[in-house]
Amino acid sequence: MKKVLLVEDNVDNREVIRTVLIHYGYEVVEAVDGEDGIEKAVQEKPDIILMDLSLPKMDGWEATKRIKADDELKNIPIIAITAHAMSGDEEKALEHGCDGYLAKPCTPGSVIDIVKKFLKVKE
Repeated sequence: MKKVLLVEDNVDNREVIRTVLIHYGYEVVEAVDGEDGIEKAVQEKPDIILMDLSLPKMDGWEATKRIKADDELKNIPIIAITAHAMSGDEEKALEHGCDGYLAKPCTPGSVIDIVKKFLKVKE
């Protein structure tokens, strides 16, 4: 079973995304801020990370940078999930180390599609 680390401070968003991922057979580990996200990434070694960029304590930009700087974690795909959906934000996310980008509000289908794409899951 593939493990997804979901770093999201909004309870409702976390619940919806967690429910969808579990329905599709993924194990979900949750973190509520950037610091927690880094700790869980180190402890759990997830297969993929879904990272909100607007987080308390440490934002997703900094958390992504630190995860990508860790030799044991740098190859884990990080997908930015963010309400920052202005022109240029996707490019900024990729420049900051994210491997993919989803703008909120995102559909359950789009979350599953991007997770499958980065984990190379066959239908």
